Amino acid sequence: MRAPRSLLGQFVVLHIAVALIATLVLLWSATTLLHQTADRFQRSLLVRQAQVVAAARADGAGTIAAIPLINGMAVATFGSDRRIDRSSGPARRAVLAAAPLDSHAHFFRRGAVEGYSLPTRGGWIVVSQDDTDPEVITDDIVRAFLKRFALLTLPIAALVPLIGVLLARRLTLRMRAVSAIAATIGPQSFDTRLPRGVLPTEAEPLAEATNAALDRLVAALHIQSAFAADVSHELRTPLAAIRLRADAVADAGVRADLMASVDRAARVIGQLLALAELEQPHAVEAEAFDLVALATQVVADRAPGIVTGGRSIAFETATDVAPVHGYPDAIILALENLVDNAAKYTPLGTAIIVRAGPGARLSVTDDGNGVPAAQLARLKDRLWRGADRGIEGSGIGLSLVERIARAHGGTLTIMPGPEERGLVFEIVLRDRATPH
Repeated sequence: MRAPRSLLGQFVVLHIAVALIATLVLLWSATTLLHQTADRFQRSLLVRQAQVVAAARADGAGTIAAIPLINGMAVATFGSDRRIDRSSGPARRAVLAAAPLDSHAHFFRRGAVEGYSLPTRGGWIVVSQDDTDPEVITDDIVRAFLKRFALLTLPIAALVPLIGVLLARRLTLRMRAVSAIAATIGPQSFDTRLPRGVLPTEAEPLAEATNAALDRLVAALHIQSAFAADVSHELRTPLAAIRLRADAVADAGVRADLMASVDRAARVIGQLLALAELEQPHAVEAEAFDLVALATQVVADRAPGIVTGGRSIAFETATDVAPVHGYPDAIILALENLVDNAAKYTPLGTAIIVRAGPGARLSVTDDGNGVPAAQLARLKDRLWRGADRGIEGSGIGLSLVERIARAHGGTLTIMPGPEERGLVFEIVLRDRATPH
């Protein structure tokens, strides 16, 4: 049996084991002590009874039948020839036959009968007592006490692990509360920190170290996003000047190549600016928006270029599209990236379908050639463009889409299309009804 992995489970198992062991040891100790006490008491009675008989015999008091016996004892006197002279009480021949008759006093036991042999002048006195005799109350007291002691001990033994469980439960609830706060920390809530004074003293340094690590991470992200934003802004002016110069080139082919390069650079800069805004907490305000209207706008904007390029595009919507709270400009950028990728990396004649819903999701499906399964998992890697595509690009489009999805509490999933043709890119977002 494997030990539980949780702290609470291990604490409970440990307390139950300790309580059971302690209970068994306590019961065994009490039983042993009581039986030893009862044996000493019983032997004391046997010795006293033998001494009374010895004193009466020394005084020549005649028969021992007149001597009162304690608790149903049996008494027998032996002569020097080791034969019984007189006896009183229950006849116990087997016990008397087992009695040691020598020059020393002895306690002996025959089954449930405890005996005592006392040498005297001219013989021996043997006193015996049956523990099971109704008149013997010592064992009855012991048994009654042990039953009551067990009834008292068992609830206490059960209470000890219960208290331990309650304490451990209280500790784990505090840890879960702090963990829930930690789970809310994200790109738009970098100012959240783990509370102090909630965790136990031993775990408090972990919370302090986590808060310090978050402070360093936020500072690094601010520097990174600020750098990306500054570079993007600085590049816009030179690109605008290059566009003007390129537009004045007389050779149409050269002019087209230059303009395509400028457009591609401008697109990369726009993506970097969007990424910088997403990675700066509270850089933009979230708002509620309609996925159907947003997707319709993107399809309408991209349809002319896609149709001119020899492909088709269609828009479908489910009946249960959920409202979304977030950043519509970023979602538009993500959907444009997916549609442009579908048009860029598929052969002529490809059909592209944009779907909104069900729920808070958007998907782009194509029936192109798809990609090998080994490359499917790497499509979202930043700056990775695959092999043998022969198509230029920055390699940050899908990584940007995934970053936008995560900024909305969602995910980007890439999977093979129906009948293993083409690909399906699906953005699943958190709708307004889902608690943060």
